[in-house]
Amino acid sequence: MVHKSFLKFSKKLNEHPSVRRRYKEQGQAGSLFCIVCGRSNSKEFMDTQRLVTHAYMSHKFGLRADHLGLHKAICVLLGWNSIVPPDTITWVPHVLPGDEALTQKEDLILWPPLVIIHNISISNSDPEEWKLVTIEALGAFLRGKGFGGGKFKMCLGKPADHSVMVVKFLGTFSGLEDAVKLHKYYAGNNHGRADLEKINYNNGKSSSSTEAGMQPDKPEEVVLYGYMGIAEDLDKLDFDSKRRCLIQSKQEIRELADAPVKPD
Repeated sequence: MVHKSFLKFSKKLNEHPSVRRRYKEQGQAGSLFCIVCGRSNSKEFMDTQRLVTHAYMSHKFGLRADHLGLHKAICVLLGWNSIVPPDTITWVPHVLPGDEALTQKEDLILWPPLVIIHNISISNSDPEEWKLVTIEALGAFLRGKGFGGGKFKMCLGKPADHSVMVVKFLGTFSGLEDAVKLHKYYAGNNHGRADLEKINYNNGKSSSSTEAGMQPDKPEEVVLYGYMGIAEDLDKLDFDSKRRCLIQSKQEIRELADAPVKPD
């Protein structure tokens, strides 16, 4: 029950950037209330730590699992350790190293699995520098790279100006592996999430427009960056895709896939 609530609240916290910012900025971006208790029954919390402490300590009848699920969801969002020893009496936040915090977040994948593709040229202030890649061109490019074996659908993300596109895979074990394969393709060619963040940090300037094995004469090879969608990427989806998708644990799905089959 706690895990189910954790996944549910992980989606609620990330559906809107303004909501996520309110939690991450420790209440400086707006009032904080307990969404388990409900705004009408919740006191206002001065910062996120006080709210998370309430979620862990609250024993309101029938709401214990939801409170613990909210506690874990906020901890993951803020990069705090989400695992609390069972004998803990008073909870205090434990900030995780960057790589461990990222591992927590990357386990919360959007489901059915999908890969978010960014066209970095569209962010250029000079329209003449834009290299438009259509949905059809992206599909042909992916199939040419050997990604046509698994079934996938594509649509525009948000904003719908071809700067963000979404590749949706089947909600199956094989669909997950296809999404992971595409994610690794971009990461392996220095066109993954971390590389995109570096470009955004450098005001849209790429340190290297051509990577090993990539063809500079093809815009799809140069301007597209991609990564598997996680909970914090919900705001990059169109309204319908956001409404339909779920948050799942990638580790949990893989454990199910690797579980031995019980004989009859």
